[in-house]
Amino acid sequence: MSSNSASHWTVPEPREAAPELKVYNTFTRSKVPFVPQRGRLVTWYNCGPTVYDASHMGHARNYVTQDVIRRILRDYLGYDVHFVMNVTDIDDKIIMRARQEHLLAQFRAQHPELTSALLKTVQEAWTAFFGQTLASLAPPAPPMEEAADPAEAARQRSGEGGWEQVARLAQNEAWRTEASQSMPKFSLWLKALQQSRDAQVAAAVALGAGDASAAQAAQLIDASIDVLSAHLDTTLAHTVSDPAVFRELAARWEAAFFDDMRRLHVEPPTMLTRVSEYVPEIVQFIEGILKNGYAYVDEASPESKNVWFATSAFDGSACPGGVHSYAKLAPWSKGNRELLEEGEGALAAKGKRSAADFALWKRAKPGEPSWPSPWGPGRPGWHIECSVMASEVLGSEIDVHSGGVDLMFPHHDNELAQSEAFHGCTQWIHYFLHTGHLHIEGLKMSKSLKNFISIDEALSRFTARQLRLSFLLQTWHAKMDFRESLMAEVRAAESSFNNFFAAVVALDREARARGAAFSDGQHHYGAEAQALAHQLEDAQCAFRAAMCDNFDTPRGLEILLQLVSKANVYERSSSRDMLNVTVLRNVAQYVASMLRMLGLGEGPVVEGSLTWGHATTEDSSAVNRDDIAAPFVRVLSSFRDRVRQLARSNAPAKELLQLADTLRDMDLVELGVALEDQEDGQALFKFVPAEQLRAARAERERAQAEKAERKAAAAAAAAAKRLEQLEKGRVAPNDMFQPPHCDQYSAWDELGLPTADKEGEAVAKKRRKNLEKERERQIKLHEAFLAAREAGEIS
Repeated sequence: MSSNSASHWTVPEPREAAPELKVYNTFTRSKVPFVPQRGRLVTWYNCGPTVYDASHMGHARNYVTQDVIRRILRDYLGYDVHFVMNVTDIDDKIIMRARQEHLLAQFRAQHPELTSALLKTVQEAWTAFFGQTLASLAPPAPPMEEAADPAEAARQRSGEGGWEQVARLAQNEAWRTEASQSMPKFSLWLKALQQSRDAQVAAAVALGAGDASAAQAAQLIDASIDVLSAHLDTTLAHTVSDPAVFRELAARWEAAFFDDMRRLHVEPPTMLTRVSEYVPEIVQFIEGILKNGYAYVDEASPESKNVWFATSAFDGSACPGGVHSYAKLAPWSKGNRELLEEGEGALAAKGKRSAADFALWKRAKPGEPSWPSPWGPGRPGWHIECSVMASEVLGSEIDVHSGGVDLMFPHHDNELAQSEAFHGCTQWIHYFLHTGHLHIEGLKMSKSLKNFISIDEALSRFTARQLRLSFLLQTWHAKMDFRESLMAEVRAAESSFNNFFAAVVALDREARARGAAFSDGQHHYGAEAQALAHQLEDAQCAFRAAMCDNFDTPRGLEILLQLVSKANVYERSSSRDMLNVTVLRNVAQYVASMLRMLGLGEGPVVEGSLTWGHATTEDSSAVNRDDIAAPFVRVLSSFRDRVRQLARSNAPAKELLQLADTLRDMDLVELGVALEDQEDGQALFKFVPAEQLRAARAERERAQAEKAERKAAAAAAAAAKRLEQLEKGRVAPNDMFQPPHCDQYSAWDELGLPTADKEGEAVAKKRRKNLEKERERQIKLHEAFLAAREAGEIS
């Protein structure tokens, strides 16, 4: 061999270049190349939940989306992903909810029975709640009343008199709609006030009747939870001093959140951080921002002070990396007072120099948890937590930050400002990924609109797989409309995959039963099998291109469904003995692996699996083999008994065939087994969820019933038409032109044909020929009538 033989080899030129991963980056509002700092390692910080209530479908869309992107990066594109997520367990919402729950529980314990004092407190709470919510909707007092006693007029408007007017106006649908538009929580507040008001009336009646039972007290408190919670928090918040009160609520809802995530198949983060565990680091971070000149301390009180971030000092200032910029994600929202106030929370501190400044540290107030700091006892502001925890775990430069689009401003913009002020850089985060809003049937999800869906409620109506599919069918950063038509699309896609996997598993089982070394002497790799193999390769290239194009899961699912459709066409158009099961197996393995990669798999992962699996119970591994086999053996034994009975009675073959059909359509369906009769006489069996087979059977029965109904209706119509035809022949041919059947003639011949009209004029020759033809037709009709009457068909 020649020593220079290596010179005959050249580097091949690719026919298709490998796709480059591009992602939609909020910074640029476009898809840009994805370039991590350290090769295939991706550092990623994701904003986690504020744990004070049940998680809802908006949370599901956000966290499932982040989970899908993480899986694609790690399990498909081969990146090593360090995924950090926080839990906000110090927050205004948590503080207020914890206080209210604690004070309400305390109030219940203090009022075990119905008393006038209890009723009075509820009435006071109701009046305060109405004054703070719907009183502004009450019409003003008449001018004369206003002028006579302004204070009394105002009191009436914010109390009983105002409520009666609002309740009356609320009976008008147009007024309610207008009120809801101007006041988003109108319906909730109206319901809370009405429930409490009705309960107060019932309690007054009960007291008058001498019924002061615990049940009456509980009913009054239960119906007045909203109004009482607000009142108790306003009057008694300062009495809550136990930190455990706030921690207990946060821990309870954190556990519920992660349980919801587990049920949605969202993987836990590689690192979880809690705000309460990073308070010392937060204090140090704030000190660094103060040192760099981008924050200030107010003089709220001698004991404790607030620390504020100075946006005006930061925006446009120079730093080693260039020039700082505030509100890079949503510059159009800069100065939006409503968003800025919302970002500061319901328990906002006071003392900032500019409306755009935001709290880094909030001084301690009675009824709030606090930690020590150089500025006195207090707690972190909302935005600082993520800056600190992300920096502590991932450093001063991070590849990816993600969260819902509703956090873009001010939360994420404030995060960026704080972090870049601390680190002295202009690009703390390289890629910001914001998941889109979720609407329900075209409307923003809201309790006031009665379209609020918790994750728990959603999982009672749909499976985790169906919910994940619904999110995967949407572009991840676009607004999503969760509607029934979308779930119909989800069910159709799920059914397509299920049916395909069941068919391939059944064919593979038959092939394996013939043995690993079985050969009939033919390769079975004809033009159709080759075409499907090439279609698989094309789909693999197209799917990779879709995933690299901003994680385009709608396109990816479309590619997989099209591939399944092509495989179905091949399987159905090929005879059993010429089918290449290996090609179908390859398609099923690829489709199943991609669906599992997207988090759509159920049950344990088996190498080379031909299906995306079915949901299993947590203790499924402990199921006894006999318990699994028993239902199948019972059906087999019963079938054998019935076959023997029919054989002993010399039953006709028809009854044996009916028994076989019953086994297929009834007994095996309940066991999740589908039998499909084949041309070669050997049935193909598949394991399919019983509920799916029941639904298919019900659909067949419905179609058969409709067919039978149409057939019966057609038969009835045909019978009515025949009866109508027979009735035409009831009159004998010789009588048909004579009274009482006809009054147009006055004379007839021996056949009953008219010879003169009713005026006595002779019937014209042409007219007579037509009458003769009518008589001939009547002869046939009459004969048919007589035959039908003889047969008892007509009386």
